[in-house]
Amino acid sequence: MRINGKDKMFFAFKYTGLGLFTLTCIYPIIWLLISSFKTNDELFANPWGMPEAFGFKNYISAMVDGKIGTYFTNSVIIAVIAVLAGAVLSCMAAYAISRMKWKLSGIMMNIFLLGMMIPAYATIIPLFNMFNKVNLLNTHASVIIPHIANSFPMAIFILTGFFLSIPRDIEEAAVMDGCSIYRIFYQIIMPISKSSVVTVAVIVFINIWNDLLLPQIFLTDQSKMTLPVGLTAFQGQYATDYTAMIAAVVITIIPSVIVYILLHRNIMEGMVAGAVKG
Repeated sequence: MRINGKDKMFFAFKYTGLGLFTLTCIYPIIWLLISSFKTNDELFANPWGMPEAFGFKNYISAMVDGKIGTYFTNSVIIAVIAVLAGAVLSCMAAYAISRMKWKLSGIMMNIFLLGMMIPAYATIIPLFNMFNKVNLLNTHASVIIPHIANSFPMAIFILTGFFLSIPRDIEEAAVMDGCSIYRIFYQIIMPISKSSVVTVAVIVFINIWNDLLLPQIFLTDQSKMTLPVGLTAFQGQYATDYTAMIAAVVITIIPSVIVYILLHRNIMEGMVAGAVKG
């Protein structure tokens, strides 16, 4: 198939535009990475230039003086527990709503979806009072529990749409073979729904990893803080170590980038499945 001059010009503009858009998206990350090796004097003298020498002084300062290692560990603990618990519970709820026949399934679906309309800020005061009464303030549980609850509406919305697209013949054949409801769910439905579950897990993980509000309100002990809160520790009253803070930001974004690189195919499959089948 021969391509005429107009098509060549169209493709040239198309890929040039896409290239510029891609460069615009990744340039801030490149700038952060380069700036993390500079000194404060080099950063102020020429923010767009290259460092005179590449060293890990800023990263060492962020890990030792800024205690980024402690904050990183806390973020991992909170994110992993909340993602695993939220994904498992939302899968169970979505399966019960979409595949089981009971009178209140539609009402329960609407109740969960109403959670999308409630902003997180509106729940802060009630949650604070409740956690204060049960002595959960200043514990990781006070951050994990709200994150699990906040993940339900979006997760159930995506998973319910996918579960409804699965043919019931699969479950009927499994029942004829003697499978219980638990075996059907864990050994048949969950493997089929892997892409949608991964999509939900990644979205929830990124939201939790970048959250600043809940840890800042419910946690008071510095040894229990998460990365977004820990980044604010670099801002002093009279001076701020900007390059060390930039190095800490680079450390903060690495997990999100790695998760997306490893699972981006599953994310795309899950989004397409939810859009087409749901």
